[in-house]
Amino acid sequence: MGYLEEMLVRNGVIYRTPDSGSFYIEGSLLSNSLVVRNSSGLVTHRIERACNGVDLVVRNISTGCVEMRINASIL
Repeated sequence: MGYLEEMLVRNGVIYRTPDSGSFYIEGSLLSNSLVVRNSSGLVTHRIERACNGVDLVVRNISTGCVEMRINASIL
């Protein structure tokens, strides 16, 4: 998940701290997607397939809005 994590850091979705415990990415069995959790364990973002079935979108859980789109050709 190195490249995906770098994209999320670059776009301000997750933040790195010296203890590297602020945010982390994990798989979600219920929704077949990846989720971003904060240090409290709450889900803040969901990473899922875009409507074209190829690209990825990062959706904010609290607003439901897509915050960024990741082109699958660069993964």
